[in-house]
Amino acid sequence: MGILDKVKEAAGTAVEAGKKAADAAKEKVEDVQQRRKIDDLAKQLGYLVVEKGIAAGEDGDKLVSEIKELEAQMAAGGAPGSGGAAEA
Repeated sequence: MGILDKVKEAAGTAVEAGKKAADAAKEKVEDVQQRRKIDDLAKQLGYLVVEKGIAAGEDGDKLVSEIKELEAQMAAGGAPGSGGAAEA
């Protein structure tokens, strides 16, 4: 009966370890989902800053200018740094 008890105890320990691992994985997934939501909201906020021209400080204004330049290049049909069709 001693061996059977040891096997049951080991199985119980393994089940507990499995539950703890599953809980940790679930928490990790929830953290990743929250991070993605935060990133999505930050992205939307950034689009609003660019679209509305909201003052975002010196660093933010530089980024807004860079985005607007890239958008203008895209609208003109050229890739950034490609120099248009003349560069080949």
